[in-house]
Amino acid sequence: MRLLRELLHIGIVVDDLEQAVAAFRRLSGVEPGDRWASDIGVKVAFFEVGGARIELVQYTGPIVERFGPALAGRDGVHHLCFRVDDLDTALREAASRGARVVPGFPVEGAHGRIAFLEPEPVTGLIVELCEVATRGAAAGGTRP
Repeated sequence: MRLLRELLHIGIVVDDLEQAVAAFRRLSGVEPGDRWASDIGVKVAFFEVGGARIELVQYTGPIVERFGPALAGRDGVHHLCFRVDDLDTALREAASRGARVVPGFPVEGAHGRIAFLEPEPVTGLIVELCEVATRGAAAGGTRP
């Protein structure tokens, strides 16, 4: 079974979202697209650049207390997010392959239900799985 579909975005953790948006705007010459803030403790801004989607992420809440150390303290390139057809099925398949879900997931994300997998032991890569919501479905956050 093929688990991962297309790459949805590359997540980059930053200290200050507005400063990072301004810097990335200057570098890329592109205006940010979607923005999203959540009560789970994150604010994000997305850029479409060169055929790739970049997500800048600022932690605004107690990520370690909510999800443990796997997602915290990792400034810079943080994760790759892949679309999955059905998140529950994908999580069962990932578990059968030895992957573990970060405690506290799944939750509603900017574009649908998401779950992060614990960092891959050899590369340290964090993978986010996203079951993209149908257009118009509400996600658990706000768009500033």
